[in-house]
Amino acid sequence: MEPLTTPNPDKFSRMLGLSFKGSNINGKIWIFVEEGMDFDVVDDSEQLLHGRFTCPRIPAPILISAVYAKCTRGERHALWEKMRDTTQVSEGLPWFIGGDFNAILSSRDRLGSDTNRQAEMVDFAEAIEDCRLLDPGYDGSEFTWAKNGLMERLDRVLISETTSQMFDAIRVTNLPRIASDHGPLLVRSRLPNTHGGW
Repeated sequence: MEPLTTPNPDKFSRMLGLSFKGSNINGKIWIFVEEGMDFDVVDDSEQLLHGRFTCPRIPAPILISAVYAKCTRGERHALWEKMRDTTQVSEGLPWFIGGDFNAILSSRDRLGSDTNRQAEMVDFAEAIEDCRLLDPGYDGSEFTWAKNGLMERLDRVLISETTSQMFDAIRVTNLPRIASDHGPLLVRSRLPNTHGGW
């Protein structure tokens, strides 16, 4: 969750029916989980909150990194390095990383502006390649952010190769924007032998 509000985790726990598990150092990223599940923070920085998620329905822990990237190219360099560092200590566990990267990967990810963002796209693409991450694709809205006639796909989910091996299927849906200029992402995954259920 990316809260553009005064931090009040108890209020959101009640609204969502979920347990608050922590936020990053600047309070921009919050983590909530269902009862019976857990999230232990492993690394906490201004642009990324990384931890180990456990759930009784999943046979092994998975790593989850929630992202809320800075707005300028220079500030995002710290995020790309943090992603590379996280890859080095991921111990081969399945890893989901997602959120607002504040960057696009191609000109198809933007509509309403012809500003040259080539250098920023290369930075992001190199970080993804260095971390050996995969884009599982998506359905739903083509763009996840809109403002003043500009639309971009700034929000996405990426996965490690190990994640794609653990799950039979992973589905990312870009949901409509409702109370924010960003649309939320819904990620569903299916384990082997679950008879087609998500």
